[in-house]
Amino acid sequence: MMDQQTAWVLALQLVALLSIASAILLYLICKIRGNHDNAISGSTPGAGKPVLVTCCDNAIGLQIALHMANRGFRVFAGLKNGCSGCNEDSVPAKVIRSWLKYRESIQGQGNIVPLHLDVTREDLLYESLDIIRAHLPAGEDGIWAVICTNGLAYRSPIAQQDISHWDTILKTNLIGVLRTARTFQNLLKHSSGRILTIGSTDNMGCGLVAYAASRYGVEGASQALSQELSPLGIKVITVNPIGILPELLFSQPKLARKPDSEEVCLEINECLEYQPQVLSRPALEILDIAVTTREPRDRYTLEYKYKWSRQLNLCKVY
Repeated sequence: MMDQQTAWVLALQLVALLSIASAILLYLICKIRGNHDNAISGSTPGAGKPVLVTCCDNAIGLQIALHMANRGFRVFAGLKNGCSGCNEDSVPAKVIRSWLKYRESIQGQGNIVPLHLDVTREDLLYESLDIIRAHLPAGEDGIWAVICTNGLAYRSPIAQQDISHWDTILKTNLIGVLRTARTFQNLLKHSSGRILTIGSTDNMGCGLVAYAASRYGVEGASQALSQELSPLGIKVITVNPIGILPELLFSQPKLARKPDSEEVCLEINECLEYQPQVLSRPALEILDIAVTTREPRDRYTLEYKYKWSRQLNLCKVY
């Protein structure tokens, strides 16, 4: 029969083993839950990483720029009008300035640096490159991501379109992506960064032949760029905003005003409120994953917000 001292020793050893096993189990559960949360919500903070959003003059670009800044990224926001050196003001510039004023009153890592940028102009692309380099911390020469939000959508039957419309759409939507990738290749190479492009959407309806050609061209170009830039450590990712009308994605933002009043609406943080905001919260969470995850997929689908857009009859009889 076991004496009392031996029984106590065995009991203590058993308790110790159970405690170790419980600690290991708790650690694994927390790690799995943390990985799951990061995968779902993209909760990895920006930590001041530099990100370029090529065009914030449209709804999707402005929303992405503000979202990335709120997530802690240092966002270089491309604007055609309303930034330093531009004569005309713009709604996106006003919204960004209101956000910057709000940021002055809080402690946070996120920031927005407006840039005079037009992806159809080589000179402005290289000027932006120099400005971004000047804003990088000493000893750094890399950028985390380039998000190509430049885009035009013009709806009309092909028989009624001017060829100049096709040239403008292809020059902005497709050639602009290639110019941007070439210009910022070295900055992305130094940081093993990534390029995000906007691909096609579903149920576009009639009258968007040139737009569709440009977006499918972007998808093909993204695949080819991925193969070419992969040896340099650069990732190329396509996001497909399924179910959102192209005219809405690339519409010019407008300041929201109170009903029956010319007074501009303000958000809770006293930033200017604008419309439309085209990406839903789940879509922004998916975008976070594409931007932050170490090993991103080649393609992500952004959930649509306006379900009615699938049901619109956009075909007309002429």
